[in-house]
Amino acid sequence: SIMGDFRRASRAAGPVRRLAGMPSESLIAKAFCGIESGEIPSLEDLILPLTSAPSGSILGLPSALISHIVQSSIDRNSEMQQQSLSDYEDHAMQHLEDFVTKYAALADRSLADVSQNDSSKLSVNLALGVLSPRQIYHCVKSHQSKMEKTENQKGDINNYIRDCSWLISHMEMRDYFLFDSFRNGPKSYHTKPHKPKHLDVRPEEWLPFPQGLDAFNRWASGQTNLPLVDAGINELISTGYTSNRVRQNMASVLSKDLKLDWRLGAEWFQFCLSDHCVAANYGNWAYFSGVGGDPKNRHFRTISQAWRYDSEGKFVRKWNKKFDSLKLKDDYRHHSERYEVALRPWDFYDDWGTPIVDPMTQLTWQDKERFTQFGMISL
Repeated sequence: SIMGDFRRASRAAGPVRRLAGMPSESLIAKAFCGIESGEIPSLEDLILPLTSAPSGSILGLPSALISHIVQSSIDRNSEMQQQSLSDYEDHAMQHLEDFVTKYAALADRSLADVSQNDSSKLSVNLALGVLSPRQIYHCVKSHQSKMEKTENQKGDINNYIRDCSWLISHMEMRDYFLFDSFRNGPKSYHTKPHKPKHLDVRPEEWLPFPQGLDAFNRWASGQTNLPLVDAGINELISTGYTSNRVRQNMASVLSKDLKLDWRLGAEWFQFCLSDHCVAANYGNWAYFSGVGGDPKNRHFRTISQAWRYDSEGKFVRKWNKKFDSLKLKDDYRHHSERYEVALRPWDFYDDWGTPIVDPMTQLTWQDKERFTQFGMISL
């Protein structure tokens, strides 16, 4: 099962169904109305059995880190709890329509920092069932139809329609992971859920957890000293979200460079993500770790990725406070290459710390050659 094959087959199978109306009250089972629901447990209540277990830890991570994540989640959800369910759904629909009509066609989804309307941020609403993929599909199609009727500049309109259609493509990808999860069942959580469609160049076994515990702890707490990875972890811990570009780089470092079981990363994301969907999360992790339904074996070079998708270093500086707290080495006190500092800070700060992997392994061949020749990446 390869994603591209699935998407082509699903498009050929038939049109997307129309939206259904709200169900009638008569269809709601009235026999359940008298059941005492009891109190809904708080997040602290749900976490307590895990943190009070004999091990006293989750995934071997420090209890202070777990407490920080729980408190961050409580803080950011306090405003949401003040809204009624109907208000929340109305707000989600308004956000969808605003994004489709104002931002979707111009969004640069490949960036590390997508806070400036470069991502739809619809994933939480999808994960919670507030919006459905069909609502997103029909919203995009409706707006495209309106644009075709009201505009005469065909070239611009065709570009707009094509550029806006990525939202529908993302719904197809999401469907792939959902159907693939249903098909694989419990195998979705095996180390190798799929028989690879490519030459198997992965190690036969992942590092045993006790052997990789220190590396996993550094990765999960944002202490790899690789700016893009640590910034992504810090954003994830604080907000429950980070961009797809950054998630891919985090997955690559854990599974390809640290050679840790990809399921550790998937479990950590499940604990941290506000938009967690079991099928999408585990499917994406397997996909980018080289054990999913993908004919390619991807290995991201995080420093090169940072140069391409966060070239000014705004994202890594925003989510890594070490840039503000440490002092540059004397030789670089007046260094003008601010972008270069964000890419390889260990060369500019005394107390930055050694990266968890050799930084040269995090450069593409072209960037490595340029750095060897000119002593800089940001040229």
